[in-house]
Amino acid sequence: MLDRRAGRVPVEEPEQIPGQTQPLLVSAPALTDERVARITGAQGALRVYLSRPEFLQGDDSELRELLGRLRRDLEEIYERRLPFGDEKESDRPGVEVSQQTDSLHGKQVGMRVGGITERGRARVDQEAGTIEETGEQVGIETEGTIG
Repeated sequence: MLDRRAGRVPVEEPEQIPGQTQPLLVSAPALTDERVARITGAQGALRVYLSRPEFLQGDDSELRELLGRLRRDLEEIYERRLPFGDEKESDRPGVEVSQQTDSLHGKQVGMRVGGITERGRARVDQEAGTIEETGEQVGIETEGTIG
């Protein structure tokens, strides 16, 4: 994915993953500078585990948070859920919301949650033709927890 962003691999070229029947396609609009910076940072932070696997601890909350963010970013980039290991997609609790409106005068909220654990997932797609001066479009507000 980072090779695609750097122009070394064409964005539109599908990526074959062993064990997957369908290739992964990159959503070019999802390759934001912020997302690429997080993935690049995660790549650097995870590099130590290649040479020192004994550092991996299941109760390391910072590592779990990093991996959860990385997974969510990759799922946004590839526009699909990415089960790991023997995990099934149904093992991951989550919510998907899609909203469209021509003209928004009030408040449109895609989701209200307190947070998302490293196992959870959330996806909000919103489109508004015109958001009026009194309108507000919110993807996620926090009140409950997913995952």
